Parts: sequence; C-alpha cells; structure tokens
Amino acid sequence: MAHADIDPTAPPRRRIGAVVLVQDPISRILLVKPTYKDGAWQLPGGGAHASESIADAAARELAEETGLRLKLTHAVVIDQVPANPATGTAEGFNFVFDGGVLTGPEAEAAAIPDTARAELEDLRWVAPSELVTYVLPYQERRIRAALHAQGRGDSLPPLVFGSPAP
Repeated sequence: MAHADIDPTAPPRRRIGAVVLVQDPISRILLVKPTYKDGAWQLPGGGAHASESIADAAARELAEETGLRLKLTHAVVIDQVPANPATGTAEGFNFVFDGGVLTGPEAEAAAIPDTARAELEDLRWVAPSELVTYVLPYQERRIRAALHAQGRGDSLPPLVFGSPAP
C-alpha cells in the first residue's frame, strides 16, 4: 500500500503491515529506502488492504517495491507497534515473512519498478553487521528477531479461518 493511500483525515484505528525478510547468497538483507521517511531504510513491504490475506499483502508489496515475485508460506515474527499520538500514526502489527535466500541472479534482478519510484528512492543489500547504519533501532530489533527466529526454524503459517492461506 502506498503511503499516499492512507487518508490523513481518517487514518485506520489499527494498521496491519506485511514486510519480507529476503537474503542474498552471502546473507545480506534486502532493504528499501522510502521517500517519505527521512532517510531511514526498512524491509520491503507495506499495509494490507481490506479483505486481503496477510500473505498476499506481503507478496504484493514485495513485487510492487522490488519486482521480486516470491511465494511466501510463513512469517517468522509479529511485531506490535504502539500508536504514536505525536505523529498520528495508528497502532499496528507488522508480520515479518520469510522470503528465503535468493540465488545470485535472483538477487541481482531485484530493482525498484518505475511504478514505485515516487514511494522508494533506493534499494540495497545490507550485511547484518551494517544494519545499525541503515535502519532505525526498532527496525534493527525487528530484523534481528526475524533472523534469530529464522535460524531456529520458527514458522508462523498464515491462516484464514483456521486453514492455510491460499
């Protein structure tokens, strides 16, 4: 969901976000740099639309922001973000999906599509040791928790009415 899709006069009471942890063959993490966040980088992703499954939202956002089309089968962590009265940002939940490890050619194919240029200014593969240079502290904690869960083999399958999401 483009940041511009949110009506500032009637923001949602609670936001559901879907972001994707994708790695290249040398364990670097794919980050995007939004045009609207004062230079902070983040995992590719965004808000789920009404009636959209969270897995579909994650896959759609990943494709919209990076051109990558991946089948996302599970999340690795859920991060609750409190409301921020100073900015008017609603409370939300961000599901971090495991996008896996891409091959070299797949990783090289990641690029910001022309349709996302107004929302994103850059895309970069970043080593975990460099995260502190790129992302805000809460984003770094989220990514490190996702990497830890991924390393343990944790898996949160998205369900719809108790059945695996299509």
